[in-house]
Amino acid sequence: MVLPVCDVCLKSGMLCQGCENKLKKGEITQLDLDIAKILFRVGEGKIGFKKTIEIGDIVIIVTDKDQVGKLIGKSGKIVREISRTVGKKIRVVGENSDFKEVARDILAPARISGINIVYGTDGNEKYKIRIVREDSRKIPGRLDVLNDVIKQLTDEETVLVVDRDDF
Repeated sequence: MVLPVCDVCLKSGMLCQGCENKLKKGEITQLDLDIAKILFRVGEGKIGFKKTIEIGDIVIIVTDKDQVGKLIGKSGKIVREISRTVGKKIRVVGENSDFKEVARDILAPARISGINIVYGTDGNEKYKIRIVREDSRKIPGRLDVLNDVIKQLTDEETVLVVDRDDF
């Protein structure tokens, strides 16, 4: 699997000229380097990712769809280690996932009870994502931050709400 930094840099602990240039140009970040080091050590070079997105206290790791489970690790072991090292919450999302998959991955372990399209008076449409009320404590961050995360990954406007009990 491909990491944003070459294996030589990860083995030696020093950046080669090519990876140093990527860092200077902003193609990779220090966070990418830190996560690549952890994955190289833990996954023995078999686990990789495409990029990271940092929003507030959440880091999203984008990887191939078939690598999501490997990157999370057995019982979340790898993600916990990354989270402990970088000091932020970690979310893993498959690249080119559909809207529902991205929303589910970002909001886990909270469950989604439904997704509706809401049409505004200005003609714009948003997705209203309803979260199961019992899972409101499991939401992994502030709703406005999670809205930003989903928008950045899918280019769709969203409104996150917790279901009410009164019907």
